[in-house]
Amino acid sequence: MKRWLAGFAVLAAGYAVYISFRWDMRAGMLLAGILILIASVWAVEQYRRRRVIRELSTQLRRLLSGSEVMDITQYEEGELAALSADIYKVMVAFREQAATLQGEKLWLADAISDISHQLKTPITSMLMLTDLLKKDLSEERRSQFIRQLSSQSVRLQWLVQSLLTLSKLDAQAIVYQLAPVTYRDLIEKAGEPLLIAMELKGQRLEVTGDLDSSLQVDRNWTAEAIGNVIKNASEHGPRDSVIRVEGSDRPMSRVIEVTNSGDIPANELPHLFTRFYRGSQAATDSVGIGLAISQAIIQQQGGQIEALSREGETTFCIRFPK
Repeated sequence: MKRWLAGFAVLAAGYAVYISFRWDMRAGMLLAGILILIASVWAVEQYRRRRVIRELSTQLRRLLSGSEVMDITQYEEGELAALSADIYKVMVAFREQAATLQGEKLWLADAISDISHQLKTPITSMLMLTDLLKKDLSEERRSQFIRQLSSQSVRLQWLVQSLLTLSKLDAQAIVYQLAPVTYRDLIEKAGEPLLIAMELKGQRLEVTGDLDSSLQVDRNWTAEAIGNVIKNASEHGPRDSVIRVEGSDRPMSRVIEVTNSGDIPANELPHLFTRFYRGSQAATDSVGIGLAISQAIIQQQGGQIEALSREGETTFCIRFPK
């Protein structure tokens, strides 16, 4: 269509020049000069556009190969500059997506390595105990190996369940059922499964605060998150000590604090919620995913969790903004 219009314009200009020469030589020459100037400007503009389009095409191919950063400042204002800016935005988005995918691949590889390492220990122990049970053993020795095998089976079951929970949290596949629940109900549900283990260590769970006030959370998942924090406090707290859990309704947030005796080295505080991290005071059978699970559950409900440690005392603060 554009070529047809250009051809028609040239014929019209030629006819106008012919008429002008026929009636007035000077007017014809002036008109011819003007037409030549217009044609020259149009030809230069077309050449410049084709050159810019070729450059854009070349840069686009280089961008696709990841070998060049696009310079959009070389183009003047206009439709080609807008086109180059749009192409640049698309390429930036593609590169960011590629970087994200690469990061996820690296994370997945590390996660698989960590999971394999964690599963290998109890499985190896169970295989050794099974081989030992095949031998001719005394009744006392056999009972001891069976207890150890049962203990490793329970640990393996807990570990697999925790890893499945982590996978759900990473995939954000958990649908939280938010409903009003009192601090008392939430803390009691979180601490109930831990009371026997705490009693064996001579520890006592002390619950205080605005216990009849309520907060809007998923009861089961939030109780699991708080339970992991209480379990961590029990494991790292000394025998015959008190673990305090306080619920408080504050002006800007609803807070649950879990405090136990004992402190955490300052250099370990930033890593407490990193999965598979085991601090210097961790138990030998600790895996290091309980606090990571708690953090994910709380954050996905809009809350925050942090650890504060001072001499002789450590406090985990869980905060849900109002």
